[in-house]
Amino acid sequence: MGSQRGDNGATPNGGGLPDLPPEWGVVIIPDDLAELTRESTQVRRELRWQTRSVRWRRRLHLKPRKAGQESVGLGLPLLIMAVALIATLTSLFALAWPGASGHQVANPPRRTGTGSGTPSGTGPQVADLTLVAADGSRVQLRNSLPAVVLLADGCACTDLEFDTARAAPAGVSVLAVGQVAPALPSPVPIGLRLRALADPDGRLRSTYGGSPPTGGVVAILVKGTGEVIRTAPGVTKVDDFATDLAKLT
Repeated sequence: MGSQRGDNGATPNGGGLPDLPPEWGVVIIPDDLAELTRESTQVRRELRWQTRSVRWRRRLHLKPRKAGQESVGLGLPLLIMAVALIATLTSLFALAWPGASGHQVANPPRRTGTGSGTPSGTGPQVADLTLVAADGSRVQLRNSLPAVVLLADGCACTDLEFDTARAAPAGVSVLAVGQVAPALPSPVPIGLRLRALADPDGRLRSTYGGSPPTGGVVAILVKGTGEVIRTAPGVTKVDDFATDLAKLT
């Protein structure tokens, strides 16, 4: 293919090949064209890189690089985007993680009925007391509802207690309560849900016996939900509150 020449047939004044722009300088044509493979591969690689660079600059809304301007790699913008993405994902993960605020959510306080408590949509709730049976066993008042509680401190009112137990609807307990468990005939007739319990602290009497608490028998009618539907002080017979017994079921 001919020998390689330094002037490549240029004019003696070194102006380059004929009919070629002078700014191209001296063009050397190798004897073996296979030597151009490496350079052509490099040129194609640079062209592809420039194409990708222009595409990414458009995606990142960067200004086009002017001719002659020093090329700035995309490494820094991509690094900034990666850091921002990681920070966003970390924030979302921290918010979604249980206990992310550093404080455990406190368990809501357990509601216990009191004489004056009034849950939404219901009446006053009976106090959630632990009473004592004649045999010394402890009885949770809420576990004996629905019930008619007869506060009978030091009174001979066995007839009232039995009459109430007979008049109460099925499933309703009758609890004779005093600071000391009232005495009941033994055994209690079969089928009557009648029980004697002690309230040593007198909390039921202080809550439902008026202010100051009065003597006599006080009937407290309590539904299964703990709602007190009626408090009848000074009762002597079941007819004093019989009309409300049906409301307990």
